[in-house]
Amino acid sequence: MKRKMCSVKVMRRRNNFLLWKFASSVVLLDQASKYLAEVFFKHQNFTLNSWFGFTLSHNTGCAWSLFLGQTMPLGLLGVVLLILIYYARNILKVCEHPIAFGLLVGGILGNAIDRLFRGFVIDFIDINLQIYHWPTFNIADTVLCIAAFILIFFPSKSEQNSIT
Repeated sequence: MKRKMCSVKVMRRRNNFLLWKFASSVVLLDQASKYLAEVFFKHQNFTLNSWFGFTLSHNTGCAWSLFLGQTMPLGLLGVVLLILIYYARNILKVCEHPIAFGLLVGGILGNAIDRLFRGFVIDFIDINLQIYHWPTFNIADTVLCIAAFILIFFPSKSEQNSIT
């Protein structure tokens, strides 16, 4: 019993390390890319091909420019959700997806930093499929979608057992 308890602590420590390693990597990559977008795309858009390019935009809302002008409340909501997700993860003992949770935390933090310190979120990735012109987005948004995909479509073993 004591050996199992020790391995659980080691596993939790390892998972927390992975979570924060991925979260900090995402935040650094996201903030660096936004800085570069501000420098290089401020006065000119850059198109790589007919469907992909870079267009700088400042979003004071959230996804698809919903809740425009609500930057500060959205930033604070992001921080609150981050804290809730982190503690809920520990309380529910869901630690089998530390990378997905790290991506989720990094994405939330990346956009919350923009909202709280810049007053807007920097978006710059532009995809135009001719039949649909996707709203511009950033690395944090991309990582949030990847994390949600992993957590929804690849539930942990403990979650699968509780469902059945």
